[in-house]
Amino acid sequence: MKLAFYIIFIAVAVSLLFRQIEWPWVAFRQGEDAFRDGHYHDATTFYERAAQKLDNPEVGLRLATCWLRLNRPDRAEEALVRLLKPGQNQLPTIKFLAGLYQSDQQPGKAVPLFSEYLSGHGKLDPAGELQLARIYRQASLYDEAAPYYLCAAKDPRQKSVAETELADMRSWRGNYDEAIKLYREVLAGEPSNRQARLSLARVLSWAGRYQDSETEYRRLLSKQ
Repeated sequence: MKLAFYIIFIAVAVSLLFRQIEWPWVAFRQGEDAFRDGHYHDATTFYERAAQKLDNPEVGLRLATCWLRLNRPDRAEEALVRLLKPGQNQLPTIKFLAGLYQSDQQPGKAVPLFSEYLSGHGKLDPAGELQLARIYRQASLYDEAAPYYLCAAKDPRQKSVAETELADMRSWRGNYDEAIKLYREVLAGEPSNRQARLSLARVLSWAGRYQDSETEYRRLLSKQ
């Protein structure tokens, strides 16, 4: 009798333990399967179920991705906002949420996300530096954007992109000499960079250096 009671007790305990610990991961894996197969409606159901018990940012990020695939950026925003908790590594969430605001032409909502993160001694990776520079530029905060472009340019993988965009921004503000110098630095490393050469030719003409501008346009035409 005691043995039977003990077996029943163990079975109930295991069942309860499974409900508390294992089933959220089962739901997450089901969500992963549905996501992989492109069944995003089903995936959101599983991810939402898993998120009830799992304090794991990956679940929320996957859920937000599903809502975007379903063309529901509002629901994606809700999922990402829920992930923003002090003391956690929030950078992937911040970059994702800020990207939504950038796409929606609301850079003013993205800036505070990074500001709060950095004020808490958070560190940006090179991609985050480039994203923040673009957000500041989109918000017409050009002086704030420039230092982050310079930081992003230290990464060889995005050096030319960061310097070209910084040069574009300099040219908009009438700083033609600085812009020309940056374009030439990009072209020194990437002579075939058509965007940088086209921008250089354009800015040279704005600066009244028409002969130099014509030379750059001819170089572009000779590469076609």
